[in-house]
Amino acid sequence: MKKLFLFLSLTGLMSVAHAGECVSQAEMQEIASHFTQFRNLAKKEFCYDGSQTSNLIASIMFMRKTAFEADMKRSADELFSGRFAQSWYNYFIGRIDDMNVQGSCPKGVGAFVYGFGSTMYVCPMLLTDNFSALDRASVFMHEARHIDGYPHITCSRGARKGLSGACDSRISDGGSYAVTVETYAQLAKYATDLHPALKAYSLASAVTYADEAFETPVRVDREEKLLLMTDSQDFYLLDVTKSNRVETLGHVPSLGHLVPRAQHLILFPEDKSLPAKYVFTKNEGDIVQSAGDAAMEYNGQTPAQRAELKDLHIAAQWSAKVYANRVQFACDPRAASSNDLSLNSGHTATGLLYLNGYDRAARTIHLATAEGAIYELGCNESFRPFLRLSSVKLPMDFKRVHKVGNMLVGLSNDGKLYQIDGGNVKALPTAVDGQIHEIAPRQSYGFFQ
Repeated sequence: MKKLFLFLSLTGLMSVAHAGECVSQAEMQEIASHFTQFRNLAKKEFCYDGSQTSNLIASIMFMRKTAFEADMKRSADELFSGRFAQSWYNYFIGRIDDMNVQGSCPKGVGAFVYGFGSTMYVCPMLLTDNFSALDRASVFMHEARHIDGYPHITCSRGARKGLSGACDSRISDGGSYAVTVETYAQLAKYATDLHPALKAYSLASAVTYADEAFETPVRVDREEKLLLMTDSQDFYLLDVTKSNRVETLGHVPSLGHLVPRAQHLILFPEDKSLPAKYVFTKNEGDIVQSAGDAAMEYNGQTPAQRAELKDLHIAAQWSAKVYANRVQFACDPRAASSNDLSLNSGHTATGLLYLNGYDRAARTIHLATAEGAIYELGCNESFRPFLRLSSVKLPMDFKRVHKVGNMLVGLSNDGKLYQIDGGNVKALPTAVDGQIHEIAPRQSYGFFQ
């Protein structure tokens, strides 16, 4: 019986290789000495052109040339053991001899191998500029690990519950998703010449896969905090466990709404002529790739169309786009279909409320309206959407509500923070009172500090 081992890719990024950059003939000959499919290209230097072949070669070069610190200490938690920290390229070519580009693949599948042979099958979605050489290198290492005899299992819990072949049992087994976590963690912590934005992206990716791809929860040393965006276009980090201490981070490229996508953040600017994009908080810079399908669709619209979107929720298996009088749901992670449900007559949506915290596994979230009514919305396990009035009442109007640890925090329309405890509110004074434009959940991690 043939066994098919898939990699479900949930993230995307810009290309590290740029059109016009070239790989030397000597490098091409070295690559072709193992991957004979590139033999005809090794007669001279090869210049990147954005093609599928170009992106394959860029990924190989990333594995061959990315440099790391000499002393890569393991983490105190389970993010990085160092077991795959040596030459990624030698590990890869020790298991994969051929890369076969497929004409089509199931939705969300980036690459796969069978339980025999040494061919890796690469899907079209992975070979566009929507993914980076960095991302593809992690995928390739993931697939190579399958050749060592590490299959996936169906997830029975968490964000990927019910998805066949989307989990490993535990990270300590050292299977393919352990490789994924470790490659991203190694890039974030120990890569020496990687752009800061790519390192920040890798950090978020490492934690995302650690949180979502294992039956046994992965130990990650983390602290729950709250990210603040101020009217002066600055980011601050609020630690509510330490007398509301505010730490200065970096500059915000533009004011707007922050939408969590796992451990990543997407900025939807108030200026609707500007695109939605990944945003990083410590002046790491920009990544030009669209931050997922919803952002890509948004960026293809006119400013007037963009203004119609009030909020966006991105869970692991479903999403919801909030408009003034309706919500558009995508409930089936393996299908492109969507469904619209309307708010009651006379109600106008203003934004989402995370009364139980932002949880990618949760099936229910809340929605605020201009009239004060609150809705429950989500997708059930049968992939059916729901939108209904909730019995939940808040003691005052809030622009945003997020949970930080066990504390529920609301942002008022005048830029101040409050702790919400049932029907009571208590001011949370900060050094930037009256200037807070936006809040979002944020975590800090011991290994990366």
